[in-house]
Amino acid sequence: MMGEGEFAADFDPKADAFMEDPWGFYRALRREAPVYRDPRSDIFFIAAYDLVDEVMKQPALFSSAVDRAGMRKGGLPARVLEIKAQGWTPALTMSHNDTASHPMYRGLVSPFFTPRKLKAIEPFVADHTAQLIEAMRAKGTVDFLTDFAVPLPIAVIARYLGLEDYGVETLKNWSDAFADEIGFMTSDERAIEVAELCFECHKTMIDRCNERRADPRDDIISHLATTRIEDDRLLNESELLSILTQLLVAGNETTTNTLAGGMRRLARDAALAAELRAEPKKIADFVEETLRLESPVQGQFRKATEDTVLAGVPVPKDALLHVRFASANRDETIYGDSAEAMKLGTRQPKPHVAFGAGMHFCVGAMLSRLELRLAFEQLVNAFETIELAVPESDLHYHPHFHLRALKALPISLG
Repeated sequence: MMGEGEFAADFDPKADAFMEDPWGFYRALRREAPVYRDPRSDIFFIAAYDLVDEVMKQPALFSSAVDRAGMRKGGLPARVLEIKAQGWTPALTMSHNDTASHPMYRGLVSPFFTPRKLKAIEPFVADHTAQLIEAMRAKGTVDFLTDFAVPLPIAVIARYLGLEDYGVETLKNWSDAFADEIGFMTSDERAIEVAELCFECHKTMIDRCNERRADPRDDIISHLATTRIEDDRLLNESELLSILTQLLVAGNETTTNTLAGGMRRLARDAALAAELRAEPKKIADFVEETLRLESPVQGQFRKATEDTVLAGVPVPKDALLHVRFASANRDETIYGDSAEAMKLGTRQPKPHVAFGAGMHFCVGAMLSRLELRLAFEQLVNAFETIELAVPESDLHYHPHFHLRALKALPISLG
């Protein structure tokens, strides 16, 4: 058995380079310590599939109400606190809310992700995908992140929300700021920039909500700004911002990182691209396997609401747990000896948890799947060759505690 000291020496999810290759650490955790208390942080890392599922499906025992932004090493700079004081008090609505109000808040946006709504948005997704592909065709060599994986999901969620007039760059800057806020690994300078961008975004969202109350349209902002909830009142500004921020970030980060991860696989495996081209029915399997193997959101925090025990390990009340979806999605006890390999055409024994599990399963999962399927269908048919334009060793990931996101993906398309 690997001892705690050995893990403490090597397993450090807050290290800048951890996301470059976390898989060996996850294998060791699953094998030796599926519930592992990190002596640096006192965080319990949950690595095994069944234990991740157990934690995620017991919200009364393992609460999602965790102040992730406030956990930054060294605390928040004074200037960040000053900027935050100008803004709005956060409200618990969907992702951090385990109370009886959660279904009400989730129910406000879930009608936008029904099969009927997805059918209505499909032509826009397909057309925008085709436009981005034509632009890449003209270049030949591109950064797949900036030329495709970022602008497609941003355009789709912007249309859903009613923010499309702000453009890809602005919306991506806002989304990255909210993502970095919970990533724990920003410099003081970046933390201040993040606070300024978050405040700017929130102010814009409130202004747009006010505009839509006077002139409603067929978008989520109009719906949220004008709908009366259970106690016959409009959502307050904190509630509006909580929901809209979650939709903006979740509506692009997972899809962007999965697009990049899938394209990287195609670029280094011509036979895989040819297989998908010849058997398009396998693209749906490719999407699910890419989500499972890449796990763009590596995990989420939970807090124990009382003393408990997981896999024989005592977990005290108020302890922080980080359920590692990325490790669960490669668990050999669930997916067998080939857990780390892509399997097309064979149903996995249990569903992956790339979109979470339980009451907080991603409300936009089907929209993401639609974007991914349409994108890869067009990509494999548009280009006969998809190759990396740089050595694999030149590809690097952003330092982040939760998200696994490539910094760039230069590819050559023929």
